Amino acid sequence: MLGFTLSKLNLLILVTALFAIISFFMLSLADIVVSNLAQQMANDYTTAVQGIALGDNICRTSSTTVPESIQYFGGLMPAQRFYYVLYIKRYPPEGASEGKPNSLIFQVASRREKEKIIATSSLELNATILLYDWDPVNDTFVEKDTIMVDPESKGVATKNSVYYVKEIFQGKKYLHIIACSSYGGVCERNIDRASCWLKECAEIPRESSCFPKPADCASRNVSCG
Repeated sequence: MLGFTLSKLNLLILVTALFAIISFFMLSLADIVVSNLAQQMANDYTTAVQGIALGDNICRTSSTTVPESIQYFGGLMPAQRFYYVLYIKRYPPEGASEGKPNSLIFQVASRREKEKIIATSSLELNATILLYDWDPVNDTFVEKDTIMVDPESKGVATKNSVYYVKEIFQGKKYLHIIACSSYGGVCERNIDRASCWLKECAEIPRESSCFPKPADCASRNVSCG
């Protein structure tokens, strides 16, 4: 009887150990899969911006909507989801000095731990980079050195899109990146706000031919920072 009990106890210990090893392996594998998918995402955004920034067109525009999650595994098992935020940054933050390139950086981070960066991709551009951030809670708009796109954000609309404008003005190249939403005409409204920012806040105030003519800027809730 004692031998039977010990054999059952040993079997339980073996099963528990195997379960712990398999669980650890699956968690490690999930981290690797998510990191690889996030890196591919960051690389895709970099490649898209490179295509917009190249060329001698005076104006060129594009936009993208950021998926709400990264799906992984699946097959015979239900797909798992990793929720994240996308950072868009310029380096140096204040902009490069005359004749030196700026770096545009895309970073994917855990939505739960926003300091935990799991993927980074960067691109050097001979262009002035302007990042227009939008707060969906207070519906405010300002130019900053970092945008955080959160496809699960709350507020007047989900902050899940970016709009790109490449502009050549007085022989210099500019890349405008505008945070917005795929819902409710927010991107169109924020493009108008960027036009107002250029008119009222830019180092060289102007009405850009690459944007709609700014109108009623006083009501647009645009901050010069």
